[in-house]
Amino acid sequence: MEVIVHTTPESRQALRSYLRNRRMTGSVHQTITALTLNDLEEALRLLQGIQHPSAAWTEEIESFLNKTVGTVPPDPASALPGLLEGA
Repeated sequence: MEVIVHTTPESRQALRSYLRNRRMTGSVHQTITALTLNDLEEALRLLQGIQHPSAAWTEEIESFLNKTVGTVPPDPASALPGLLEGA
């Protein structure tokens, strides 16, 4: 691995930009996670007291959770599409 002893203004700016973007991306992922957990908690509150939900209910809830939860981005440090455009 090559180590650069003397940094340039461009390399320092690139590092600052990278760290700022990483913090913003982390914040977005934390917000999405909190919203998903809130949705799941609301779904559980709605289901309390139902002894045997019908198959239609089960399918509807599974569909809702699949749409709401989605998939986790493969690289948590990468920005979401369109997030940094024009920045």
